[in-house]
Amino acid sequence: MNAAEAPVFGDPDWNQYRARVAAALTDVEADMQQRGYGLNNEGLTLEVAGRLQLGVATADDFQVLEALVKSLRPIAREAVRTTRENQGGQYSLLLL
Repeated sequence: MNAAEAPVFGDPDWNQYRARVAAALTDVEADMQQRGYGLNNEGLTLEVAGRLQLGVATADDFQVLEALVKSLRPIAREAVRTTRENQGGQYSLLLL
């Protein structure tokens, strides 16, 4: 699926899609902080697209996903900070 075809506000699947993007963004933020790297919005958008297997082949696709990443980034950073404080800097590893 391309990012421009993803659910938009008001669609029945919007909340689920937004939650998936927020979870992927939180994972990327945590990975980057653990490695000591930083990414700008463009880099984060591409990382999130890769993790969610969303196509961003056109400028419209990229802009749609980038807008969502920009709006969710403060939430992702707060989730990482809260997790770090609650777990003393340790992240649980889920083994399947």
